[in-house]
Amino acid sequence: MRVGFVVDKFPSLSETFILDQVNGFLERGFEVGVICNANTLKQHGGSRTPNWQALSDNTVCWWGGLAPLRPSLRKLPTILWDKISTAFDILFSQKLQDFDVIIAHFGNNGLRVARVLKRKKLGAPLVTIFHGRDVGRPLRDNSLWQYNVLFDQGALQLTVNDYFRKALVDAGASATKVVVHHMGVRINEIEYSWRSWEHDTLNFISVCRLTEKKGIEFALRALGELSNSNPHLDWSYTIIGGGELLDDLKQLAKTLDIADRVIFLGPRPHSEVKQRLREAHVFLLPSVTADDGDVEGIPVSLMEAMAAGLTVVSTYHSGIPELIEDQKTGFLVPEKDIGALAGKLLWIAGNPTECEHIALAARRKIEADFNADVLNDQFAQIITRLAEAKLNA
Repeated sequence: MRVGFVVDKFPSLSETFILDQVNGFLERGFEVGVICNANTLKQHGGSRTPNWQALSDNTVCWWGGLAPLRPSLRKLPTILWDKISTAFDILFSQKLQDFDVIIAHFGNNGLRVARVLKRKKLGAPLVTIFHGRDVGRPLRDNSLWQYNVLFDQGALQLTVNDYFRKALVDAGASATKVVVHHMGVRINEIEYSWRSWEHDTLNFISVCRLTEKKGIEFALRALGELSNSNPHLDWSYTIIGGGELLDDLKQLAKTLDIADRVIFLGPRPHSEVKQRLREAHVFLLPSVTADDGDVEGIPVSLMEAMAAGLTVVSTYHSGIPELIEDQKTGFLVPEKDIGALAGKLLWIAGNPTECEHIALAARRKIEADFNADVLNDQFAQIITRLAEAKLNA
């Protein structure tokens, strides 16, 4: 069976869950093709996948030689952009023809395929996976109706958390065609290793794109408050990732007088990220709803940290409480509550023994509910049933 993945940039360091899912299908004997807006496989080589050659041979840009025009065309007024981009999608839709099932990551890509389907250009069932900004932004703007074509033409909508499922059903999607399917991590590739910080420097770490919704501003402000109230507490903070807020966050660390304890490493390969996690104690991701409505799904970075034995600290935000139960598998605070976050960090600093029990429970939570191998098996079964139903229709 041949499965087509429709994505934006492929692969993307900030969306490793897509590459892991693609590899999961290849490992299960599926033929896989990737249709993307920008092909970056040559830049990454074989560093992230043993299936690099197979992917390289079967990854194409949807618009072919016109792909470089896409960033410029995006600057056009929305209505004009929609008409032109849809025309190009239909013009090059033959690249989607030979698949038994099409999987689109993010609602915008699902909508593109659905518009082609509406014009009878394809025959494969469409599965769209919603991750975060594709629900949060239109939810804020009351524009989830834009997916009506997708709800009508798509065979199945998968959401990475129940919060998104309810939003899509409320917007008009059929409840029978919207299913929660979590992203996960390969737990066999992540060694659990508890590290106590008693009599040692308490090492905090964050791994994320430095965008508003990740809430790193509030992590820095909480650590600044912690530094003022407990100046003798020995801690350090490593931030991995790049993004538009990098310079602002560096300046904030200086303003808070904690720059000597905060290290900005920029983007790093996944292999190095795993090593850095092994050297840290507490994973910080105080996510918030961005001003433009962008929200998290359930961050894979939190799953990796929990699997590795770190104590995780996040917020009551989107689907994160489906992953973390406060004081049971990690710690949660309200969004943007600097005082509450500082209080949690101070408690963690003084209670490493109690945190060890929480970290072990977190690992078990990942093994039970966020094991990528189990989830990929389930997804492969879903896809197979859809293809068989289409064949027998």
